[in-house]
Amino acid sequence: MSTGGPEQASGGEAERWLEVARLRNEHPDYVIIWLAPTRQFRAYPLKNARRADALTAVTAADLAEQISRAPPRR
Repeated sequence: MSTGGPEQASGGEAERWLEVARLRNEHPDYVIIWLAPTRQFRAYPLKNARRADALTAVTAADLAEQISRAPPRR
């Protein structure tokens, strides 16, 4: 079974994985993934998080904006 990732991405998918890498570098307090089947970016805070705390967006820019507005984790 394949888990996907940059080495198996094609076309626009490769761009999405590059955006994920950039977001991960910019927001190290979050786990950030690209969900290809739903064509969405998702971010999970690393500290004191619940599943309901996940952020979801169609574009990397929208996800970055949501992360910047999220309350700080303690």
